[in-house]
Amino acid sequence: MTGTLLLSACSQEQAESDDYLQEFDGKLEHVHGLGYMGSDADLAFASHDGLKFYQDGAWYSTSQQNNDYMGFTAVDEGFYTSGHPGKDSNLPNPLGVQKSSDKGRTLEKVAFEGDFDFHVMGVGYNNHTMYVVNGHETNELSMGVHKSTDNGESWEKVEASGLQGEVISIAVHPEDNERIAAASKKGIYLSEDGGSTFTRITEETNGTMVHFTDEFLYYGYFDSEARLVNYHYQDQKKTQLPLPELKQDAVAYFAQHPENAEEMVFLSFNNHAFQTTNGGDKWKTIVEAGEVQE
Repeated sequence: MTGTLLLSACSQEQAESDDYLQEFDGKLEHVHGLGYMGSDADLAFASHDGLKFYQDGAWYSTSQQNNDYMGFTAVDEGFYTSGHPGKDSNLPNPLGVQKSSDKGRTLEKVAFEGDFDFHVMGVGYNNHTMYVVNGHETNELSMGVHKSTDNGESWEKVEASGLQGEVISIAVHPEDNERIAAASKKGIYLSEDGGSTFTRITEETNGTMVHFTDEFLYYGYFDSEARLVNYHYQDQKKTQLPLPELKQDAVAYFAQHPENAEEMVFLSFNNHAFQTTNGGDKWKTIVEAGEVQE
């Protein structure tokens, strides 16, 4: 079988016969992003040793490009990522910003290859506007938040006035590249002017993640327990979603299926992953303490 495997259209037998994907029953570790990517909305987890796919109750790992992905963001055509090359890779270290439109079989240089490793990066699902948080002052890129609206050809530092605390997650609206959100250790922040100014939309609390859909901002935070909130930014209505029991844990990464709002997935800081197909009324455990579940 040749060409890119379309997971959502293939049986387990087809997946096993493909040279890129193989059955996976190992441990999912050091995840730095997840999402429904590409036109088939394949669910991928970006780990320190390549992508892991979850489809119809089965797990698959990649046989190539087993890189240490960081700042991973799924988009309509695939994904953008930073990180470090895997053991058998000939890519430079660090990766800078790379993108893939074939489920990770090949990577295409976007920017800063060999120069930067971005742990915090957000990309608009449809507009592909990129925002990165740079923590190291260099001649090429100063510290702070930077954006590119032309696929990495040029970069602009944004003022980020009002944004406080260490930023651990950043998200870009899928259509409106002026609307971005950030989670920091001071709370959840929203900008509607391309990052020039931010407004905190929560109390001062430990923000953990942000994720945009067309109508909503989903964000996580931790006070006395883990919280997941659906925020409608037009009327500013906040709805807290029910979560499975998380003891001294919180939502680290979250994604919603682009074609089915009832299907959502998240990974916790303690390496538990859950998926719902009914809007959060019931969550299924798909990873428990790093061990993948069927």
